[in-house]
Order: sequence, then structure tokens, then C-alpha cells
Amino acid sequence: MVQKIIKAKRHIEEAGISMDEINEWNYFSIKKWYNRIRGQYQNVTWRRLTCNNLGAPKWMFILNLAIQNRLLTRSRLHAWGITDEKSCPICNEAEESIEHLMFKCRTTGEIWSKILRWQGISRAPMEWQREIQWAENNATGSNAAAQVYRLALACAVYHIWNERNNRIFQDHQKTVEMIVRQIVIEVAIRGSMNRKIGKKIEEIDTYCKGG
Repeated sequence: MVQKIIKAKRHIEEAGISMDEINEWNYFSIKKWYNRIRGQYQNVTWRRLTCNNLGAPKWMFILNLAIQNRLLTRSRLHAWGITDEKSCPICNEAEESIEHLMFKCRTTGEIWSKILRWQGISRAPMEWQREIQWAENNATGSNAAAQVYRLALACAVYHIWNERNNRIFQDHQKTVEMIVRQIVIEVAIRGSMNRKIGKKIEEIDTYCKGG
């Protein structure tokens, strides 16, 4: 027990919190304690796209990497001297960067265009940074349409990245319609966890109804 107390005291001091300061607290707060240990950081503008999202954890992981431009695209690997290949493995028409893959690529652009139309959003896919900016401005609220968009974005990015990897490492590919249908079905499944989102998806879900 004494060793645990000594160890706890050492962690407190390493976090920059004095015992005198703790003694002055009127009450113990986990949130206050956590914030002091973590330190103060500016919130990123896209946090609500990932933190307020019912998507699967693997979707969130890939979406986070994509937003921060940390996916290992061929253009990044080439810049590091890891590969000589730079072309997009999906369309083979341009250098594979995050901007191209999401959604300048002819195939992925078609996928995202169909997903947008499914949601009732009548616009063409935009460049990646503009798409994220649009999402920050229009799809971070608690209304059902915004939540469906966040789900669809995360799911689409994940499946596009997965399709890219399958074509490189397994020499296997799906059609645009197969990928779109899979995205819609998985978004519908995750959305059904929330009554409001589930109801919204029922109103627009022509893919799952065979439309």
C-alpha cells in the first residue's frame, strides 16, 4: 500500500500538480484531474465528424487518418523512397494521393456521388479538403440528416481504402454498385442503433429495399 501511495505521488508530481494544490480542491473531479494531466489543446475543427459518429471503430480509425492526410498512399510512399509506383490502383489514371483517392478518382468519385444522391444531397463530390470543410459547416449537428452523412462519409472512406488495398494485395476488385450497396447496408445497420437515424434511413433507403 505504501509503495502504491509513493508511486501515485510520483505520477502527480510528473503531471505538474502539487500536493498543496490538491489539498486546496473543494472536491475531487475526475474530469478536472484528467484535464490537468492531459494539458490544454486546441480542439480540431473536424472533431465532431468522428467523435459524434455511430460508425464502426475501424471506420473512425481510417477516417481520422484520411482527414489528417496520414493514409499511406502511393504518393507518400514514393516521397519516402519506399516504392517507385505512384499511380492510383483503382483507376490507374493519376498519381494516388489522398486528394485523388477522395474523390477525384473516376471510380471513387462515382461511388461518393451515388452515396450523396442516396442521401438526397444534390451536388457533385468535391476535393477532399473542401468536402471535409463542407461537412464541418453542414453535417456536425444532431439532426438525423447530419448524422447519416457522418456515417456515410466514414463508411465510404473505409470501404474505398479497403477496395484500394484489395486491388493491390489480393488482385481482387468489386464493382461500383457492389461497393455502394455495401456502404448503404452497413450505414443502415449502424444507423438502426439510433431511433432517429434509423427512421431517416428508412425514408431514403432504396438500396436495401431493392430500388
